[in-house]
Amino acid sequence: MSGILIATLLATVSAKIPAGFASGDLLYSDCGGSRQFVVGYVAGWLDKWSRDEYLARRIFTEAVPAPKAMVNSAYFANSVGVNLCVPVGTTAEAIGNTLCTFLDENPGIREATGDEPMTTLMAYKYRCLVP
Repeated sequence: MSGILIATLLATVSAKIPAGFASGDLLYSDCGGSRQFVVGYVAGWLDKWSRDEYLARRIFTEAVPAPKAMVNSAYFANSVGVNLCVPVGTTAEAIGNTLCTFLDENPGIREATGDEPMTTLMAYKYRCLVP
């Protein structure tokens, strides 16, 4: 009996997981509901961006003769195209709410797939101000 219950549970859960990349339409469809998918997507995107940034910084500091210049965040942002400054304490839920507003106000971006809607929002909303 427990095997049937587990199989049913797995079938139900896997049926709700979308195949392929998330799209703006998929993210937007969750904005009217619980927003759990949006918040999870944002948290995953931020985790991946943070890890990629860390690896890029490490590669640059090990390869460039003057690592202090590359560690400077403004210079680093300009040199590799990473130009995001998310304020400390900003939550994935807050960014998810911003993403839902952004998707509502910009219906053209909803057809984009992959991380384009999130990358566009982050570049617009959390761009670093270079002195």
